[in-house]
Amino acid sequence: METVLYVLAGVSTAFFVLRLILLFVGIDGTDGADAGGLAGDLNDATAAADFKIFTMMTLIVTLMVGSWGSLLLLSMDLAPWMSLGGGYIGGFVAALAVGYAIFSMKKLESDGTVKDFNAEGLKGTVYLKIPEAGKGKGQVQVTVQGRLRTYDAVSDGPEIDSFKPIVVMSKVDEKTLRVCPTN
Repeated sequence: METVLYVLAGVSTAFFVLRLILLFVGIDGTDGADAGGLAGDLNDATAAADFKIFTMMTLIVTLMVGSWGSLLLLSMDLAPWMSLGGGYIGGFVAALAVGYAIFSMKKLESDGTVKDFNAEGLKGTVYLKIPEAGKGKGQVQVTVQGRLRTYDAVSDGPEIDSFKPIVVMSKVDEKTLRVCPTN
């Protein structure tokens, strides 16, 4: 029995180290399987539903920690069934902890895109001159969710020179704002 446990412990440890290296390099190969592909804003109910207990990583950790734990308990002269039970229960608990840690790290992922913001009333500065109504686009810089962003801009009125203050009237589309000058 000890030989089987040593083989299981060695192989699962090698797989764990390989998965860990791939995870740190960014090639974990899960395509969202371990953590549901979490990114962006999630409410607690959705996040709880996306936490997966039975994954390849939890299997590897259960086998690794369970085998080493069973070997440790066997060396303490416990009965074989107690050693196996205690070792693999400890392995499953460790697997849950590792799974939750990976799930928590995946929630931190973000692509940096500002999505669905209320542009109306935001103040900013003209970056590139905005032509008069209907003659083309310029650019403005506004602070959105704590970040300075540059957007294309159009005006319904006269031309607005560079470095003049503006206020956003509305969003034309995801990349273009309708603005007017302020004093």
